[in-house]
Amino acid sequence: MIRRFASTISVSAAVAGLCSVIPGVSLAAPISEANTTIFGPRVYVFDPTMAGADITGVANSVFSKLESAEFSTERYALLFKPGSYNVNFNVGYYTHVAGLGQSPDDVTINGGVNVNADWDNGNATRNFWRALENYSVVPANGQTQIAVSQAAPLRRLHIKGDLHLFDFDSNWNAGWASGGFLADSVVDGLVVPASQQQWLSRNSKWGNWNNGVWNMVFVGVNNAPTGQFPNPPYTVIDRTPIIREKPYLYVNSAGQYAVFVPALQTNTQGVSWANGPTPGQAISIDQFYIARPETASAASINSALSQGKHLLFTPGIYQLNDTLRVNNANTVVLGIGLPTLIPTSGQPTLSIADVD
Repeated sequence: MIRRFASTISVSAAVAGLCSVIPGVSLAAPISEANTTIFGPRVYVFDPTMAGADITGVANSVFSKLESAEFSTERYALLFKPGSYNVNFNVGYYTHVAGLGQSPDDVTINGGVNVNADWDNGNATRNFWRALENYSVVPANGQTQIAVSQAAPLRRLHIKGDLHLFDFDSNWNAGWASGGFLADSVVDGLVVPASQQQWLSRNSKWGNWNNGVWNMVFVGVNNAPTGQFPNPPYTVIDRTPIIREKPYLYVNSAGQYAVFVPALQTNTQGVSWANGPTPGQAISIDQFYIARPETASAASINSALSQGKHLLFTPGIYQLNDTLRVNNANTVVLGIGLPTLIPTSGQPTLSIADVD
């Protein structure tokens, strides 16, 4: 009896040992959980425990739908929690890629996040309507390609290599590209506009800037190129007189979503996160009305605003039969995934009261 009892204890202990959690080892989160957050099905929130191949698969699926979908009604946000990821993908229309760290280096992409113009034989003059922000990238081949033309902001990026702002056509000629915006970003290597016709860079830093075509503007930039418009086509303003960087969604130290609102700054040069986290304040996500196109209306949004809520639009098309009225001071109105607001009755889409 004693021997049988002892054997039972030994087996139970062995089973318990097999089921124990090994310190420092985390279980991989299934990719199916990525778009089941409070932000709805068009927002994918990736965790560093998710398989890189699965994350790349989701990103490639979105890209295959939106690579050339210039007037699509689909919108997506691909968000990365703090950590390191081995992924490599391209970004198409109406896609917002962002890290969820407080600083860009909190999220590291090993591989690449690129924008090419293969769908139009290297012509990037139609590559609008996408956004990249708040992560660092270690490009697999040493360079990141962002071949865009306006309405495609790049913010809070740390590119640990070179940055090319154009694409090649099938004959390896530099294809057309016409306009873009880079802010609060660091490029460790060389920025190569090549055929990029015009570009605005603000509060950024790079190893070197290669050339200009028509009009390149630099405001508050470290290591801006020398020269004066029109030959070379550079306009350089040494410091930014006054600026407040765009608010951004992030995950705080408690693992909760929040929106960080950068502080107003004056007479600045370089990135806001050069000496630590960007100065500013955090607002808990529970202080926001999270709008989703399938449920939100002008009435529900205005009701939330009147109660003092901030406003966060998730990806989608919002048909609004009334003006959205922002009457409270310091209200944050933020979109993720390039949401589109459409007035349906000829009224203004958004009204901002003159309040401090």
